[in-house]
Amino acid sequence: MDAVKKQLNINITQPKKSSKSIIKQMKSMITCFEDLSNEMFYELFDFFDSYDIYEIFSNLNSRFNHLIIHSSLPLRLNFSCLSKTSFQHRCNTILMPNVHRIISLQFSHHLIIDDFFTSFCLDSSFIRLEILILQNIKSDNLIPILTTLALLPRLYSLTITSIEKIQSSNDVFCLIIRLPVLKYCKLSFELWNQYINLSLNNNEYSSIEHLIINTKYNLDQLNNFLIYTPNLHCLSCEISTLNSKQITMSIISMNLINLYLKLEDTSFDEFEWFIIYFSHQLKLLHLSTQRDIEFLNADRWEQLILCHMLNLRKFNFRHQIINDENIINYHRYHLLIDKFKSSFWIDRQWFFTHHHYKSKDFTSWIIFYSIQPYRWNHYDFYEDRCQYYETGFNLAYEVDLHNYSSIIPYSIKFLRTNRLILSGENINENPSFIFDLTHIFLPTQLTELIISDKTIRLEQLQLFLHYFPNIKSLKIPTTILYLCSPQSETKRIIFNKNNIIKINLINQCTLEDIQILNRFCPYIHSLEIETDKENLELILYFLLRINTNRNHQNRLLTSSSYSKNITFWQQDYSTCIHCMKKQNLNSFQSPCNHHLSSICFRDVNYMMVKKLRTKIDLDALLDDYTLEYLDQNMYMWW
Repeated sequence: MDAVKKQLNINITQPKKSSKSIIKQMKSMITCFEDLSNEMFYELFDFFDSYDIYEIFSNLNSRFNHLIIHSSLPLRLNFSCLSKTSFQHRCNTILMPNVHRIISLQFSHHLIIDDFFTSFCLDSSFIRLEILILQNIKSDNLIPILTTLALLPRLYSLTITSIEKIQSSNDVFCLIIRLPVLKYCKLSFELWNQYINLSLNNNEYSSIEHLIINTKYNLDQLNNFLIYTPNLHCLSCEISTLNSKQITMSIISMNLINLYLKLEDTSFDEFEWFIIYFSHQLKLLHLSTQRDIEFLNADRWEQLILCHMLNLRKFNFRHQIINDENIINYHRYHLLIDKFKSSFWIDRQWFFTHHHYKSKDFTSWIIFYSIQPYRWNHYDFYEDRCQYYETGFNLAYEVDLHNYSSIIPYSIKFLRTNRLILSGENINENPSFIFDLTHIFLPTQLTELIISDKTIRLEQLQLFLHYFPNIKSLKIPTTILYLCSPQSETKRIIFNKNNIIKINLINQCTLEDIQILNRFCPYIHSLEIETDKENLELILYFLLRINTNRNHQNRLLTSSSYSKNITFWQQDYSTCIHCMKKQNLNSFQSPCNHHLSSICFRDVNYMMVKKLRTKIDLDALLDDYTLEYLDQNMYMWW
């Protein structure tokens, strides 16, 4: 018995000695944060914005100060959603002393672009600049900026999105082609003059290898641009063959192996005619078509691929066609679609599915598309009468939910989706809908939410933001600012913290809407709204007064009545909270929107703009601001 006890003691006490030993070893292995190598810190810094790196680490100690300021650490600067003060601070403290270290610049507002290029010229001093992103640039600024870019020795990537139509399109394209080392180019703008005739010498060619054009061009127009891109190996564009001549397409780059095409008014005959010129070299074809039923002819596709696309390895296809709901035609479509299940397609691992739906104008459509995985940027959820449900992964970046109940039977996972659109009609018929979304979307991946469904209310929006906490951008109707059920004086809504910094109200709003919105989203940087003349001045005074902490009680009018059922908003807005972090968000004080630095008022009369500018200056509501009137919109930035 003693021997047994002794054995038990050994078995019991041995793990204790072992655990102590393990703990001791673990303590000896603990490493201080500062013990990491410089190389490790440089890898960690890749996950931070360069400005945040400066703010967090530069004054920590002498080592980090030297590591960040006195080193060749590459800098990536993003000038998005910034106030004028923050923008000027970043330019003075980071950009100016370090122009030789900057490898990436990104802008997302035309007023910030104006301010930057008024003060700086992107010349050869930006010796390491490789990536330039200009979003929402004005047409007038494009040519002066492109002219200076030719001086940059390492500009490999250029992205341009215009806020208005481009007037001098020929000059713009010529300047882009002449950029000496450009490899990647993405263009998103419309043209006033659809005729493209580039005045270039015969020996002038572009170094572009990857070209994305997010605007529909006639085939002739596109051809006039592509003849100067002999190194092109990837092309993404939308083509129209209407009024196109029977031109020779043999001048297309022989290096073109990846082609992404969107065709809306092109027949299969026209597609076959121009694709044959360079189809033999294609390895990837990503094609979206409409209307012509010949695109659903599997036999014709097999013949085209076997005769002219022997190098094709990846084929992503999407076709959309109107269905008149005739039983004979309905059966005909299914016979055509079933032919895409033959051994020819299965052996190449090219799989397809389809669904039927009705659009809001009650037109019946059939969509036929590639899956496993779905690789298109946009995906639509409709009520499907065919029950051809997908499985696996979907790689769409944007998803539009037209029917809320349609997601229930899906086991599909959306791995990349960062923008979600809710355009259904009655969310109240599906009470578990918001929770169901968490099973198919990654909660941390979604950053933008667009809502057109006017049945959604504030509590439901708040619940959505609870499940998807990384939402930063909202586009919503003002009806969302109602509650599902009226409140009493003893039952007030509690707003949870959210990370919304950008809001666009779809329809006309009132001062009351803005007051509610200001409490619901206290960290707004950018606001876009539409309102009537009576509310425009009230809203502007309200936002600027609490933003700048200036008292203009006599000038600020308040709503005479509150039609919405959030009763506790009737309060005096004379008190400004200096920092929301130090105050209770649900207190009965007016929240301060210190973060707000940009407003766009849509559909504004020019005389009203002049009147508002005069009042802002007379009442000294802002010290340093920019106001611009463009396409009947008034933009402000301060």
